[in-house]
Amino acid sequence: VHRAVARMDLSSVRAVAFDETAAKRGHRYITVFIDLDRKEEPVLFATPGKGKDCVRQFRRFLEAHGGDGAAIAEVVCDMSRAFQNAVDETFENASQTVDWFHVVQLFTDAVESVRRSEAKQTKMPKGARWATVKGGDGPLKDRDRDALAELERLGLATGEAYKIKEKLRWVRKAATPQAARWRLTRFLNHAEEMAAGDEALAPVRKAIATVRQQIDRIIQRWYSTHSNARLEGLNSTFQAARHRARGYSSPATFIAMIYLLAAPIGDISKSI
Repeated sequence: VHRAVARMDLSSVRAVAFDETAAKRGHRYITVFIDLDRKEEPVLFATPGKGKDCVRQFRRFLEAHGGDGAAIAEVVCDMSRAFQNAVDETFENASQTVDWFHVVQLFTDAVESVRRSEAKQTKMPKGARWATVKGGDGPLKDRDRDALAELERLGLATGEAYKIKEKLRWVRKAATPQAARWRLTRFLNHAEEMAAGDEALAPVRKAIATVRQQIDRIIQRWYSTHSNARLEGLNSTFQAARHRARGYSSPATFIAMIYLLAAPIGDISKSI
């Protein structure tokens, strides 16, 4: 597989996305980079760990395979400051886009933090854990609707956090970057009012502060035709392979499987 990877031609790469995927328990990760313009087999590079050095390693790999770091025009990533600083330092001509998935995930995680904390002090409605993860406009089951209604009836902080998270849908439906900025600003102001004064909603206030710092990168999503959705889907494929193998003892083995599953390496028998 690695001999096949060595033959890859990355001279046409202009837009990339990257994210980490779990390699083992205990916060061990592999960072995966993909070509956002490739319709099939988009994986370009995978390396153990996460953080600034992974981004630098990718640029070296890119240029060793015919690519040009200065030609990278867009990078899609999450809201990690370490990743974003690394992109600023490594790809001097690239704009950065925070994918909307990560904005929603940030508030979903905040809702779950509120729920876990509140559940230690108050009996929660049955099914609240899964109901609050789902979208209000999705295929909710009757028990989900019952749990959400009970959260509201009881006036629990979890219900308030869920209502804040659901208001993100109004922002997402903005038709233009200007409308998105207007809606996002008003969402944040309203969410701050809803979350003010309740210590249980501290995780939501933290999420609001994070989004305020990231507004420009989030709005870039309305200018871009790219998203991180494909990478999130690929992560599911990688994790399914890891579970079928009952884990990999070596990160190098997992990386080889990632390349085998989703990199443009052609017929690897030619590399033997």
